[in-house]
Amino acid sequence: MTFYTIQPTQDGQLVLGVARTGAKFTPRNHKNTGNRTFDAIASGDLIPVTYDEIRAEFKALHEMGVGYIHEHARNPETREQTTSLDVYSQISRIAQEEAPGALLSYGGSRNGPEIAAAIRSDGEIARVAQAGLPRLQGGADFVTTQAAIELQIVLDMERQGFVRFDHDKGTWKMLRPLEDYEPSGSVEKARFSVNSTDGGANYGASSAAVQMETLKWTIDAREQLNGAYEVELVQKGRSLFLTWYLANAMANGIRRLGRLNITILFGFSPRLPFPKTFAEFRKMVKGARAIATPVEGGDDRPLKISISVGAAVLPHHARDHICPVDVGPLRGTMMGPMERLAIYAAQPGSGVDILRVGMEDTPFILDPTGRVLPATNAELVERARRLLERHEIALVTDPVDLQRFKAT
Repeated sequence: MTFYTIQPTQDGQLVLGVARTGAKFTPRNHKNTGNRTFDAIASGDLIPVTYDEIRAEFKALHEMGVGYIHEHARNPETREQTTSLDVYSQISRIAQEEAPGALLSYGGSRNGPEIAAAIRSDGEIARVAQAGLPRLQGGADFVTTQAAIELQIVLDMERQGFVRFDHDKGTWKMLRPLEDYEPSGSVEKARFSVNSTDGGANYGASSAAVQMETLKWTIDAREQLNGAYEVELVQKGRSLFLTWYLANAMANGIRRLGRLNITILFGFSPRLPFPKTFAEFRKMVKGARAIATPVEGGDDRPLKISISVGAAVLPHHARDHICPVDVGPLRGTMMGPMERLAIYAAQPGSGVDILRVGMEDTPFILDPTGRVLPATNAELVERARRLLERHEIALVTDPVDLQRFKAT
């Protein structure tokens, strides 16, 4: 049997994606600094949240060649992240009408006051209930339910002596058989070092047992819908390990779904820094693709993996990431993180399927002097498109090709 990843884009092609909203840049997640530019960016003031605004933006993005849209639903009144299935359903209907054929993805983050209130009222499943919506009844093609809070499981494994990490290399060593692991029910405040807004770094208190049950619920929900799974890598070692565990060591894990999209969020945390070279970038992508290879004696069902990459860089860190590009026709040119990400993804052999830009990740642009300026999703897409064209990359936009992309 052949075990393989999926790269429908091949060299010379990419899906252009937009992470339109996100969870961290919201009014109540950000404390004003007095810097009007940074405050406008970090509070999410420019992110479209009303249904009319969303409809107009979906239409514009579709016309620009965007083939993948990642959504964290926002309350149109408060602009905060919400668990409302009505809002998710409205977004799904708008996507079908204004961006037909485009792949739709939902997030499932745990930060923000309205998410915390929903969890207190309805339990942990409330923040990921959108994973159970059928695509034609308000659902999405992909749903992300592994990102930051789920790393509590890995931290628990470390405390119990099952695994040890070399965080610099992003590698791990197994110390005990994983089939013996029982998640702890001890409720603890989630403590992760992340690059985020004040409230965006607050994931509340939970337990490894609760997070494991939530992951199992979402995997079951996606299987019932014949839906694809999605994860976000936010640390080199722990995130890779947890995804590997779900695919290759967890009983009845995500390999049974047959389809996985992995989003690598470079810069999200100090343990997944933004790469300074293409070689660093490519090493992380190769590590993510290797998850498709089953372990000896384990579940050997094929798992098709695609790779999405994003630049999760805060506006006040942006200038620290300006450096010369080390590959391609623009080699030696000083560029910011989003621009370098696009160039890395465009390289032959990059291993990338989806280039993800947008206001969830880098809601700003840098002018020629390095000054940070607010940016809209359309402006970020246009900047990425110009760079991809410079590297002779063709965008995958045909609805048939995009729907084939999500299939198992």
